[in-house]
Amino acid sequence: MSQALVLSILTSFGIVMFTVSLVRRYSRGLELFLVSRRQVGTLVGGMSVAATWIWAPSLFLAAQKSFQQGLPGIMWFTVPNVACLIFFAFLAARIRKVFPQGYTLPEYIARCYDNKTHLTYLLCFLALQVCSLAVQLIAGAAMLSSLSGMPYYLGVIIIAAVFTSYSLVDGLYSSIRTEVLQLLLIYAGIGILVPLAVIRAGGIPTLVAGAAGFEGIYGNIFDPSVAYSFGITVTIGLMSGPIGDQKFWQRAFAFGKGNAVKGYILGAFLFGIVPVSMSLLGFLGAGDPQAAEAVRTGLVPAQQVGPEVIKNLLPGWGLAVFVLIVLSGLASTGGSALCAGGSLVAVDIYRKYLRPSAPEADLLKVSRWSVLGTSLFAVAIALIPGITILSLFLFYGTLRSSTMAPTVLTLFLDRIPSWGIFTGIIIALTCGLPLYCYGELTGNVHLKVAANIGIVLVSLIFPLISLFVSRRLNREMPVMR
Repeated sequence: MSQALVLSILTSFGIVMFTVSLVRRYSRGLELFLVSRRQVGTLVGGMSVAATWIWAPSLFLAAQKSFQQGLPGIMWFTVPNVACLIFFAFLAARIRKVFPQGYTLPEYIARCYDNKTHLTYLLCFLALQVCSLAVQLIAGAAMLSSLSGMPYYLGVIIIAAVFTSYSLVDGLYSSIRTEVLQLLLIYAGIGILVPLAVIRAGGIPTLVAGAAGFEGIYGNIFDPSVAYSFGITVTIGLMSGPIGDQKFWQRAFAFGKGNAVKGYILGAFLFGIVPVSMSLLGFLGAGDPQAAEAVRTGLVPAQQVGPEVIKNLLPGWGLAVFVLIVLSGLASTGGSALCAGGSLVAVDIYRKYLRPSAPEADLLKVSRWSVLGTSLFAVAIALIPGITILSLFLFYGTLRSSTMAPTVLTLFLDRIPSWGIFTGIIIALTCGLPLYCYGELTGNVHLKVAANIGIVLVSLIFPLISLFVSRRLNREMPVMR
C-alpha cells in the first residue's frame, strides 16, 4: 500500500469520527463527559462494550490461534473473552446498587479503605489506561509501517491525534457514539473480506483441512496440551480484564437504570462474532499448504496470517479494508482508555486530594486536560526504542490480575481490613509480575501458569486472612452488603 493511500484512510477515518462526536442532543457537562448522563441504553451500550473489548492485536490473534492450534486454540481464545464480559455484567449491576452515583472503581475503593489502598488501586488503573493506549499506538504504527513504509513515529503521532481529537469533545458520550460506528465498520469489513476469502480459497473443504491447525495435530477441541499451555493463562488474564479496567466500570456507571446486565451480556455476544469470524482466516491459512509452509519457514510471522491470507486471496483493496477494520479496533479501545484516564485523574486525584470542593466546571476542565495528558504519556511510551506490545501487555495484564479478587470481595463483603487488601495486591505485584514476565520471555509454560495462579491466590488469601483475624478479634461475622 502507498503512504498516500494510508494517509487518506487515516484522514478520512479521523474526520468521520470527529464529525460523529460533534453531533449531540444535550448540553455539555461533567455527567455527559464522564458517564454519558447515566442514560445509555441496552443496544448502544452493548455495542460500545463489544467495541471497547476489541483491540487490534485480538483481530490478529484470533487468526493466529486458529492457524497454530486449530479448533482448541480459537475455542480457548473466544470462550473466556465472552465469559468474562458475562461475569462482569453482574459486577456492573452490583456497583450500580452499592455506589449508584459513582464515577470510578478507585473512588468506591476510597470509600471502603484507607488512602494507601486507594492510591494502589489508582496507580494500577492509571498505568493500565496509559499502557493500553500505548499498545494500540504501537500496533497501529507498526502495521502502517509494515504495509506502506510510513515512519513508525509518524504513525504513532497521527493515530494518537485521531483518537484524542474526538475524545476531547464530549468524553464518554463521544466515545460511545464513535464506538457504535466503529463496531459497524468492523462487522462490514469482516462481512466483505471473510466470505470472499473462503470462496477464493476453495470453500468449506479448505476450512475443514485447517481445522486441526497447520500441523494437523489439534483435532480434539479439548486438547489438554492447549488447555494447559494457553487456556489457563489466557482465561485468568481475560477474566480479570474488565474487572481491573476503568473503561468497563465507567460504562457500568453510564448505563441507564436496569440496563447494565443486559448491555454487558449483549456486548459479550456481539464481541464473540469478531474472533469467530477472524478465525476462519487462520483455518484457511492452515488448510493452504503454501501458506502453512511460509509460516513454518519463517517467511511470514504467525501473527500476520490474517492479513497474509487476505493479501494472497483478494485484490489490493482487500488490505485497505483490513486496515480500516484494524483502525476501528484500535480506535474503540484507544478512545475508551483516554476517557477512563480522564475520569481517574479528575475524580481520584484532583477532587479527592487536591481540591475536594472543586466546582463541576473545574472538574470538566481537568478531565479534558487529563485526556490530553494520557495521550501524551502513551505517545512517549510508544516512542521508547525497543518497546514492544508483549512487554506492555505483560505489565498491565499483571496489574489487572492482582486487583481482580480484592475487587470482587469488596463488592460483596463488608468490613475487610484495609491491610489485607493492600498487602495482597502489593505482594501479588512484586512477586508475580517478575515471575510471569520471566516465564513469558523464556517460554517457560509451567512458570507462567504458576505465576498467574499465584497472583490471583495471593491477592485473594490476604484479604480473607485479614477478614478472619478481624472477625476473631471482634467476635462478629462479616456482614453481607
